[in-house]
Amino acid sequence: MKKNILVTASGIAILGGIAWFGAHHAERVMLDKGIERFKQALGPDVSFTYTRARPGLLGRSVRFNGLVFRQGPETITADEAELTKPDTQDSDVTRIHHLTFRNFQLADPAGSLHLKTVEMDNLALPTKAEDPATPGVQTLSIEHAQATGLHGFVSSLQSDLSAETASMDNFGAHETSHLQASKVQLSTDVAPPRHVKADSVVVDGVALADLYKTLSTGAPYTAQPATRDITIDQLSIDGTTPLMHARRILSHANRTDATEQEVSSIQGLELWPDVPNLGWLPSLGYDRFVGNVVLNDTHTLKTGALHVETFSIDSANMGRLHINGEFGQAASASMLNGSNAEMQVISMTMNYLDHGLVPKALNAIATARGLPPQDFLAYVQSQSATAQNPAFASFFHWLANPGKQTLSIGVKPTQPMPLMMVAATLGNLASMPELAQKIGLTVQAH
Repeated sequence: MKKNILVTASGIAILGGIAWFGAHHAERVMLDKGIERFKQALGPDVSFTYTRARPGLLGRSVRFNGLVFRQGPETITADEAELTKPDTQDSDVTRIHHLTFRNFQLADPAGSLHLKTVEMDNLALPTKAEDPATPGVQTLSIEHAQATGLHGFVSSLQSDLSAETASMDNFGAHETSHLQASKVQLSTDVAPPRHVKADSVVVDGVALADLYKTLSTGAPYTAQPATRDITIDQLSIDGTTPLMHARRILSHANRTDATEQEVSSIQGLELWPDVPNLGWLPSLGYDRFVGNVVLNDTHTLKTGALHVETFSIDSANMGRLHINGEFGQAASASMLNGSNAEMQVISMTMNYLDHGLVPKALNAIATARGLPPQDFLAYVQSQSATAQNPAFASFFHWLANPGKQTLSIGVKPTQPMPLMMVAATLGNLASMPELAQKIGLTVQAH
């Protein structure tokens, strides 16, 4: 009886082993055929090699070691990769529902990228080289991706980029994407050197695939009608010395085919003297600017007209400047980055409440002229009493008593005038008061 049991058990074990080997062999054959079909679907211009391939869980995926993928000038490598069974029914694209990499590296003329780990969902790979001149050609798209240990090099910027973690949704031609990254750094040592850091960056509503194409090919970037939001926490920009720090940057924009409305703010902004146009700070006793900035505007895309509802700069130890008005040949970014040389002033109002900047400026002017500050102040007061032009009288009266009233300056040129020319005209009013009428100057202290 025992002998029969042993014989039966041995037979079952042998049959089980044969069945497992047969199933495993069949699975291996199917895997090899599947990989071969995958290679063929990618097209003749693609090279796909690996050191080892084996089935994943329940045969629904394939695991690779030593993977190398080449298409044109682009090369992708990974120590380990796992992908679900590719869908190659569409002749123009190969779709992979889930893909993971360990020690992923990408290199192409646009730069290089290394990721410690990366996962992607619903990846679409074009099966033929993209012709930018042909409309409707399928390009690379990714529904969702998340990565750790990111480090890259951007050739067009000659800059290194890194992030501790990053995630992205909806990467594809003309698709608005969502990007979130932590511990971000961007550094370039090309003169002038710049080192940018941020604790976190969130970008929603920007077509990242189109932006990547712009960086890699130089093709123009066209913003799509969409709602765009950007949040950056603890941003710092340094060169050989500190340049800019910001506790938080918020920007919301709604773009249509006709207009773009934007509301942006910079909280806890610090700017150092090495920032362009701020070299005067030390001469007034400031080591840096500290304050907040808010911008609310509407840009008409076809005409270039810019309506500024609010542009305010608020510094506790300097003052509060509020600007609103109508401008031409402008973009909202020019209000924040200073690229406003060609911006035309149609009408503009400036309201300023002093918090200590004006007395420092008057003292610096007195020192430069070799006068005691009290003597120069007496001169300013005498000008307010003798000025024939009411606008000048109001200005000099306020200048002698800053901090007690808000100074309002209105400008409405007889015809649109470049902003820099308006500024130059204001600077020459003392010697040529007749220019006040040319720019439609009004001054009021209240």
